[in-house]
Amino acid sequence: MHSQPGVYALLLGSGVSTGAGVPTGWGVVRELVRRAATANGDEVPDSEDEVESWWQAHGDGEPLGYSGLLATLASTPAARRALLAGFFEPTEDERERGLKVAGPAHQAVAELVRQGIVRVILTTNFDRLLEQALEAIGILPQVITSPAAVAGMEPLVHAKCTIVKLHGDYASLDQLNTLEELSSYAPETVELLTRVLDEYGLIVSGWSADWDVALVAALESTRSRRYPLFWASYSDLGVAAKRLVAAQRALVITGETADQFFPSLVDRLEALHTLADPPITQAIAIAQLKRFLPDPTKHIALRDLLDGQTRRLHVILAERQQMPTGNDGEHFERGHEVLRQESDTLLQLVAHGVSLDRDRDHTDLWIATIQQLIRARRFPTGTFVEWWDNLQHYPALLALRAACMAAVEAGHDDVLIRVLREPTGSNRYTNERNIPAFALLHDYRVLDHDVINTFPTWSGTKWLYTRSHLLRHTLRPIFVPIVGDDASYEQLCSRTEYRIALAQTIFDGGRNVYRASPGEFIGEWQWTSEDGLLWEADFRRHGDHAAWGWTPTSEVQDDTFSAQLTAMSDELKKSRRWG
Repeated sequence: MHSQPGVYALLLGSGVSTGAGVPTGWGVVRELVRRAATANGDEVPDSEDEVESWWQAHGDGEPLGYSGLLATLASTPAARRALLAGFFEPTEDERERGLKVAGPAHQAVAELVRQGIVRVILTTNFDRLLEQALEAIGILPQVITSPAAVAGMEPLVHAKCTIVKLHGDYASLDQLNTLEELSSYAPETVELLTRVLDEYGLIVSGWSADWDVALVAALESTRSRRYPLFWASYSDLGVAAKRLVAAQRALVITGETADQFFPSLVDRLEALHTLADPPITQAIAIAQLKRFLPDPTKHIALRDLLDGQTRRLHVILAERQQMPTGNDGEHFERGHEVLRQESDTLLQLVAHGVSLDRDRDHTDLWIATIQQLIRARRFPTGTFVEWWDNLQHYPALLALRAACMAAVEAGHDDVLIRVLREPTGSNRYTNERNIPAFALLHDYRVLDHDVINTFPTWSGTKWLYTRSHLLRHTLRPIFVPIVGDDASYEQLCSRTEYRIALAQTIFDGGRNVYRASPGEFIGEWQWTSEDGLLWEADFRRHGDHAAWGWTPTSEVQDDTFSAQLTAMSDELKKSRRWG
């Protein structure tokens, strides 16, 4: 795939989307019949035989299938969409839990498309998660959902991405679902499928081959493949799949779900890109950034510049040992410092880029960069040390803090809010999904107080706010040249830490996993003679209130937000330590 970008197509089955909570087509049919029986006052059928028997007795006289069932239960397109929305479109609660939204597999496939590695995707799925993942990164795919759409499609070689939905889209009546419907395709579909199978290599994932008779037949008829076929499956293949593998001499990759396989594939390709691309010096990288930034025609070059650095970090984290090499402060500090050094050029690019992006033309790029770093984390297998494992998010935390500080320096609170809220990730240990960066990269989640205080760099000093002190110490060489002197740098750190704490307070959404991050901004000499927090007063005077939603139209609204600021400072007082 690395040496022949665009040559391999994907064949994706329901296993790619079931992990996101999306049902299979038959799962929808079964549930709709159960609901119809309930509405009819009958005993709710459970087994497949009971479901089919109920439909035979109460249906339209035709064999149970998606198309006939929908036509009976909802006769208009609007009614069908309303009926099906709950199966494929997330509620607010489901979205919060990361269900029925594009998951790791969809996002990784979208990244393969963005890089030009994949251009053609065949899928038996009815959902639109692939389209959503692509649209989220600015790619509008050509989507073929019916035989009629084949005639007017843009040629495959000319389209950035083509998704062929072999069995239709969930909101249409053209779906194929029953064994009878799946036994043959329309001539237009057969012709397109034959072209793809003949001209492209194929990577299969999440597809069992058990029910899709026409698709199995199309693969079996492809006797002379120009490029190899790879079949990724979490468990052992069934009889039909094994027959295809033998006939096509396919290479089988087992033991990985689609959510594991595709992100891993992206990482391996990024590792090859890193080997192939000669490294550039930090000075050249910053010079290129400054040249690309104001030129609207250089947006892709700017994206590639940052992507090259994030790819390096993906490789470094993938190869990083799962356990620390020693058990003392020197080894602990070295573990942090290695990640800092490897992140340094990217941090310089983010800090200078956000600071110089005065018209906010590239905010999406800074968000995408942090998002890529979040995704670089790999969850451990076997024995691991929690604080060491959490350090995989250290580059992401540093990049987030650098972006926030640069945004505050530029007076762009709106940019700071976006980079804190829009990149998201998951916590496999708690099964939380779509956790915003301000919570996922909370200082307490990534850094360990006691470990940091063992660093030889401090010469035995025990810092009260170790996480804050480490971040200030680490980013100082990057920002002092930008702001001019140490005093201005310390002021910038405090202003930024206050705003991050504010975001963690007002945008928390009830998670309450950790309180607002304390730091050196609440330490000694940071309070007025009336015991008010200096940085609350600074925010009241100089903050972009509109960006934070503080746009009072009445005295009551003004008091509400103002009370939040006061309450947060009161809460932070509980964490202040002077010594």
